[in-house]
Amino acid sequence: MIELVNTTKRFEGKSGSFLAVDNISLSIKDQEVFGVVGESGAGKSTFVRFINALERPDSGHVLVDNVEVMSLSKAELQYFRKDIGMIFQQFNLLNNKTVAENVHLALEIHPYDDPLSVDEVLRFVGLSDKKDHYPSQLSGGQKQRVGIARALVTRPKILLCDEPTSALDAKMKDEIVSVLKRAHAKFNMTIVIVTHELDVIKAMCHRTAILEHGKLVDVLDIKESDYMPEAKSYHDRVLEVLTDD
Repeated sequence: MIELVNTTKRFEGKSGSFLAVDNISLSIKDQEVFGVVGESGAGKSTFVRFINALERPDSGHVLVDNVEVMSLSKAELQYFRKDIGMIFQQFNLLNNKTVAENVHLALEIHPYDDPLSVDEVLRFVGLSDKKDHYPSQLSGGQKQRVGIARALVTRPKILLCDEPTSALDAKMKDEIVSVLKRAHAKFNMTIVIVTHELDVIKAMCHRTAILEHGKLVDVLDIKESDYMPEAKSYHDRVLEVLTDD
């Protein structure tokens, strides 16, 4: 269980300070696929990065399996992060390393008790034939599949996905969604996915939080429905895309 309680984060901007996250509380169930949606500047990436302490709230609590993340020492936090994988929008691959070497990097940070092999995860994401290629030789979708393989090789309990499909075209986006759905089915992880793409949320998630201007507007159960383009507000549009009337 992931719990965020009264979390708040303020940043300094060109026009002064602003609340990126404004007193948000919610819980995410074990092995759930949970979405966080919002327009640019809604605070969704900041909020989800509280989970692995890449961002620290100014106030509030972050608990993972009843462990208060913000109270962990540097050494304890390093150990805690062993169970959390992360997938990034811009792939974050090293251009001077091969696909196999990029995936293996995750295993070089910590000793892991039962990691997958590089060959296993590359086979899982469909890139066995690309293991000796370099990132410059790959498409955007292939680069993201390398990122997924790198995240999966450690067998994480939690997978955080920060806009994993927004740099991809429609076909590649569908491929990444398919790989992530198979990963959830095979490895029984909790997945938290940050995106502004409602079709990704609808295809993957059990529930989603809607953030606007740093505030939690709603948490929805995902249901099948048709897109209704006449929706006026962002919240209304999310409701009409993701839920039945």
